[in-house]
Amino acid sequence: MKKYIKILSIVLLVLVICGCSLLKESEKTYTANGISITMKKGFYEKDYVSLTTYFESEDAIFTALKESFTDLEEAGLSANSTLNEYIQAVKEGNQLDTEIIEDDGLLYMTYEKEISNKDFFYLATVYKTDDAFWLINFACESKNKNTLKPQFLKWAKTVEFK
Repeated sequence: MKKYIKILSIVLLVLVICGCSLLKESEKTYTANGISITMKKGFYEKDYVSLTTYFESEDAIFTALKESFTDLEEAGLSANSTLNEYIQAVKEGNQLDTEIIEDDGLLYMTYEKEISNKDFFYLATVYKTDDAFWLINFACESKNKNTLKPQFLKWAKTVEFK
């Protein structure tokens, strides 16, 4: 009996070690246009004129928009503006009826919109660098929001600027 317990213990240990390494292998750091983010594998980059960076997978979208302080002067924002002022301007400028949330080091808001007869869920986070504000959006079909929202928040914490 001790022999079987020992073998079972070894098998479980191997599964745990392999499982952890498989989880790490399923993530990838994507870098483009001055931003990097770690998300699951399977995203590919697309070019959109109105966005700084765009990545898409079969079930999620990541977009980044860099807005320089100079470009935001007309909106009354500057290098002295706060992230709260910026996200409020984004909310008002897009006429979003949503709550701004500050949690676990992130400032974000969620909202839903219908596009081409499909309901989409968005999680928008904001960041500030030396020369700009960044608006990062994660999106998925609304039916997947409960599964993907925790992932979006996890990924948002990996954003870095170069």
